[in-house]
Amino acid sequence: MRLKQDLRDALPIAQSFARLLHPFAEVVIHDLQNDRIAAIYNPISRREVGDPSYLERWDFTAQPDEDIIGPYEKTNFDGRILKSISLVLRNRRGHAVGFLCVNMDVSVFESTRNTLDIFLNNHDRTLTQSKQKLFKDDVYEQINLFIQAYCQDNHLSLAGLSRDDKKAVILQLHQEGAFDARNATAYIARILNISRATVYNHLNKRNQT
Repeated sequence: MRLKQDLRDALPIAQSFARLLHPFAEVVIHDLQNDRIAAIYNPISRREVGDPSYLERWDFTAQPDEDIIGPYEKTNFDGRILKSISLVLRNRRGHAVGFLCVNMDVSVFESTRNTLDIFLNNHDRTLTQSKQKLFKDDVYEQINLFIQAYCQDNHLSLAGLSRDDKKAVILQLHQEGAFDARNATAYIARILNISRATVYNHLNKRNQT
């Protein structure tokens, strides 16, 4: 994926954060014009370059000069809690062209949760619900939460899902409309560690019954 110069300028910053926080954090650069992931380092979320960003709903007219969003909380595909912050990337004319997001796995601090309680709860109290929802409640996270709920309800781990379990998850996600989202099939296949062809096969068999 060819990067615009304004986004290329942010690559050293992203790479620096990724090196400093490795292996506990991923760093993502989003291209607002294409609404796609332009670069990703240490991809603990299993997203890839070219995946949709789902940021087309962001309204820069509300607070046009806002450059830092967060910290806010997200849920990873495997149930781990991520603490995230996003930086608006602007061109020389001051127009927003992208986001640089750092998603840090804070589950590694669970053993010392009490002493790190202030850090773990340090969310931006001024962040509106609509802005929080944009980053926290996107399609990826909805799929993650659904799969985690399935595992909890059935007393299973993600790695322990059988072929039938994965089929059940796919069919239930289809019922919930998850496959209406862009790139959902590829993302779900990566999370379940199966091929897209297998996902389509389960969906086709459903349509034949």
